[in-house]
Amino acid sequence: TLRDKTEERGIVLIFDEVVTGFRLAWGGAQERYGVVPDLCTLGKIIGGGLPLAAIAGRESIMCHFDEKAVGEEGFTFQIGTLSGNPLAAVAGLATLDVLDRPDSYERLTEVGTRLMTAAHDALDTVGIPHQIVGDPTLFDVIFTAKPVLNYRDIMAADSQRAAVFNAAMRSQGILKPGAKTYPHLALDEADIVQTIDAYRYAAGQVAAMPAAS
Repeated sequence: TLRDKTEERGIVLIFDEVVTGFRLAWGGAQERYGVVPDLCTLGKIIGGGLPLAAIAGRESIMCHFDEKAVGEEGFTFQIGTLSGNPLAAVAGLATLDVLDRPDSYERLTEVGTRLMTAAHDALDTVGIPHQIVGDPTLFDVIFTAKPVLNYRDIMAADSQRAAVFNAAMRSQGILKPGAKTYPHLALDEADIVQTIDAYRYAAGQVAAMPAAS
């Protein structure tokens, strides 16, 4: 595994968990896949919608941010414009408190699975080739008949269909940017039904597009 190879060669393994941290699971991708990196980056969700980011890692690495622990020679200076911003920190702690409640991730997975299935069914019904990629907690619709294995596969997909689909979703009151869908705990049954109806409408709009010349 990558973890084994990096340990064998003394290489620091770094996870970018800006998107997956506290979203795939309380412990992020590390918990989901059972791999503990040496360092990881965190952002987005830890600020509760406000600008905040963090670095986490092994004590033997993180101690270099503490001059008292490692001395002047081993010290690494770190500073940021919004480091320790109290408003973002309070919002982030409140968000993490909600996520730490029992059944939070079960609920996110349940809602996300319903929405992924609904998007697939809506497009499949009208015969539009597509792939639903990602996890129930963060996913997207990619307009291609081919399996999506990497970023190049996404870039080769039908961007015009994606644009029509996303615009149609927004016209039905569902904020669908040109990127992933992030289900959240504030969604109630009416919100979910509205989203499913919007998927059906958007699929119809894509199906009505003129054939490519």
